Amino acid sequence: MQIPETVRNIFSIFPLHTYPAIPPPPSPGSSSSSAAATLWIAAPPSSTEVLSADVECLKWQAYLALRGVSPGVLNVRTDVDPQAALEGQFPNLRVNDKLEQEEGSLLPAYLISAWTDAHLGVSSLDDSLEGYRDETARDESRAWVALLEGNVHSALVRLCSTVLF
Repeated sequence: MQIPETVRNIFSIFPLHTYPAIPPPPSPGSSSSSAAATLWIAAPPSSTEVLSADVECLKWQAYLALRGVSPGVLNVRTDVDPQAALEGQFPNLRVNDKLEQEEGSLLPAYLISAWTDAHLGVSSLDDSLEGYRDETARDESRAWVALLEGNVHSALVRLCSTVLF
């Protein structure tokens, strides 16, 4: 198809150039980010730290560490804009492994524990003790979680808001 001379002159002023796609940045400490899950968190207070400045993100980082999810399985990413997070809120977990039905899923915070159970091979339906050694340990853990979700969480939010602002 022949382009008319006037159109060709206009387009010569603004040449069309298509740049190649920009690959996503590699996650720190991983050689293959496609096989690992990536936890999207709010940035830490300084570039030398790995723990988030956000209380919710810190809580989920501790949860995953205490459950034994190894650093080779889980990468951490702090360069994601909060507007890209689900519901505008961190943390989010980007999974890309064979345990998920759909590769490349982005999970909100409330689904991180279900992913962890599936990843570690724990079925909550099979185990009435939920992985604890006895009922006392399970009840004590639930009490600590209730305390952390209530009073300690509020204190940390208040402390972070006074320090950061």
